[in-house]
Amino acid sequence: MNPLRALPAALAVSCVLALAACGDQSGPPNVPTVPPATPAAAPAQAAAEDLDIVPLEEPVHGIHWDASTGSTILLAEQAILLTRELATAPTDAPPRDLERVDLPATPESLVLDGAGTAYLTAGPTVLAIDLDDPRPREIARLDGPADLVSITLVDDDVLAVGTSDGAIHVLDPASEGISLTEPRITGLVGTDVLVNVGGSIAALDRRQSKITEVLLDEGTVGFALRAGNGASTMVTDARGRILVANTRDGELLVYSLDRLILRQRYPVPGSPHGIAYDAREDIAWITQTGRNEIGAYTLGTGIPVEVARFATVRQPDSVTIDSDNGFVYIASATGDGIQRIPASDAR
Repeated sequence: MNPLRALPAALAVSCVLALAACGDQSGPPNVPTVPPATPAAAPAQAAAEDLDIVPLEEPVHGIHWDASTGSTILLAEQAILLTRELATAPTDAPPRDLERVDLPATPESLVLDGAGTAYLTAGPTVLAIDLDDPRPREIARLDGPADLVSITLVDDDVLAVGTSDGAIHVLDPASEGISLTEPRITGLVGTDVLVNVGGSIAALDRRQSKITEVLLDEGTVGFALRAGNGASTMVTDARGRILVANTRDGELLVYSLDRLILRQRYPVPGSPHGIAYDAREDIAWITQTGRNEIGAYTLGTGIPVEVARFATVRQPDSVTIDSDNGFVYIASATGDGIQRIPASDAR
């Protein structure tokens, strides 16, 4: 037999075996991992006197703004904090309407439905909170030793939640007290962040610094790409792209998901971590915790371009955009308050 004729058949067999291995759904794969990247400790320095900071002594590790209610949601230790007065609050006291909602565990991730409800993961539970009547309602609980660490809304009747041991469950947001026992997706190492891009899902695994396509309808995963050596956070933009902070390597990475491709790559110094995308200004804001700074980057020219840089509140781990009032809000993870920057200052 001509060995050249046998080559295509051999290649086909090897490809089938490789695809079968990639699609193995029996549990987390035995692959090399690294410690997840975390935001660098901020310099021990007082904030500049000219910064616009609303005082808040409680450390905040996540901040979100809800357009439907005008609420700012702050993730704190075993609680969320709610306010609708952050844009107008004075700089000598916390917002007068600040409300604390205690939770059974510290919230890890949150997604908004655009109609006044927040869904979040806290320990082994999925909670729903009506922002007009903020009492947590347990809609699901994970059956097992892992915790729920990520969440995204796929459509009006599908939530996807990721576990600390690499599984993804789906559920109806209208559920009440169900037990999550059968994951839709297994075989991943981690699902630390989930995002939805036009009904397509991507998962970020911090221990492998890798982005993976998630094919919910097929119950499996698709293509995967490395995201440097220490990716930690990711969001989406108005063009359906995925923006990733490569914290360990100091980079902004921009991917497309219709075909999982790295489109843009740009150095961002000082341990980039928090990311927020301003659709009105078409600008990505990225906090740099190692410098107590935030940079603003345009993404429309084929390569990110830094257009502004500002000093921040200490340990700026998270950031969000208030598009109604035109502010960028930056939260301190050391209890030094919430900073306001006019989004138009980046023009």
